Amino acid sequence: MKYETIKSIVLLILVVFSILLTWMLWTYQPNYDTLKESGNTVEEVSLGETKELSKIVRPERLFLHQGEKHYGTFDSFEIEQTMKELSLWGFSEFEDISELVKNIPSFIYDKNALELIFPDIVPLKEYRSALQLPSNDIPKSNFDRIVIDLEPETREGGVVYFISSKEHEVLRAYVSASYINDFKERYLVDISGNEKFALYEPINRESFAMLRKEPVKIALYKHLTVNLSTEKLRDALFSDPNVVSKNYSSFGEEYTDTTTLMSINNETNTVSYVKTEDVESETTTKSSHLLEKSIDFINSHGGWTDNYRYVGMDESEQVILFRLYDTNGYPIFGDNGISEILQIWNASGINKYFRSNFMLGRRLEATEITLPSGISVLEELKKVEDVDLDFLQDLTIGYHMSKVTEITQNSLIHLEPAWYYKYNDEWKMVPSSENGGIKHGLE
Repeated sequence: MKYETIKSIVLLILVVFSILLTWMLWTYQPNYDTLKESGNTVEEVSLGETKELSKIVRPERLFLHQGEKHYGTFDSFEIEQTMKELSLWGFSEFEDISELVKNIPSFIYDKNALELIFPDIVPLKEYRSALQLPSNDIPKSNFDRIVIDLEPETREGGVVYFISSKEHEVLRAYVSASYINDFKERYLVDISGNEKFALYEPINRESFAMLRKEPVKIALYKHLTVNLSTEKLRDALFSDPNVVSKNYSSFGEEYTDTTTLMSINNETNTVSYVKTEDVESETTTKSSHLLEKSIDFINSHGGWTDNYRYVGMDESEQVILFRLYDTNGYPIFGDNGISEILQIWNASGINKYFRSNFMLGRRLEATEITLPSGISVLEELKKVEDVDLDFLQDLTIGYHMSKVTEITQNSLIHLEPAWYYKYNDEWKMVPSSENGGIKHGLE
């Protein structure tokens, strides 16, 4: 055979082989089904819901001030509708006028105004998305009250104030007067039918509270609870659940890896998640970032298992607190942090995380009771030893959460309404003799 013939045959074989390899590469499909069945994929763990900031950081009270007349409500739906309206207004021209305001209570109540009160200070920049605020026109500031002046300065311009009563900061922003006028026509027609309040302002301290003038009828509830899965808690909170060891303790269960301890306390119905590694750092996170990452952390494992809301932060200590609220907008207080979600952060991330290990289930029954007026409760507080009313910061109705008994796998939770007062930054229940209510049947 001639050399040229052999070379041609070899070349043909190489071309055919190249075509075959190309076809195999184009038509190759990996066996995805086998990978899925192997169990090596990581599934997202969710205890409950994820929520956006506007659902967690929200006002808890709404007041209408008309001279010496004050009307208010805690109704969640009414407050939410008001906030939705405000998000459409297009705020502009923010200006710090703190130096012009000598006394914040007088500044608010000497005008016809609508006031929305938040449980604690909120960084304005962080709340930008909730109110659709412009990104380039917001000063660095906090607020705990939004006050709408119901008498626009001109036909063109209306005024809304963002006020921090804690820090004596007042920001003024402008909106179109037409928004305020339309708002008055739609939302303020029946608001004077809400509960009547009286202003309480201590003589020796710039602190103030609105007190109910009349006794209050309010429901008492009993609920079953649904326990959170300890396995889901483990998988949600540990970066690698496969290396976590489980131990039993006298009060429940403990889960540990090399850096973290998670304790489930079945006696107090709480979860404690603590980083055991020692992190020394003076690095702090600004309050706006603290709020944002705290909500993101809970969203990362669907941790909003009930109606929790933001109620406060301590930027210097990197502590942030969320509290459970009932469907009508009243705060729920409980022993051992049973109604709260508490986070403590450091430079490396979440350091401590405390919460309950259950969520509220089916309501078993409800009874209505009548609590005394806020004015009556204040008079009784004057008689309580070690209570100086100059340091009284707030007075409100809330619920006391307590575990009543065991029913098979579920606990029975009792939610009983009572008066609470805020004193030196701490919420306390008014002594029972002043809290006594009259019970009524509820359909």
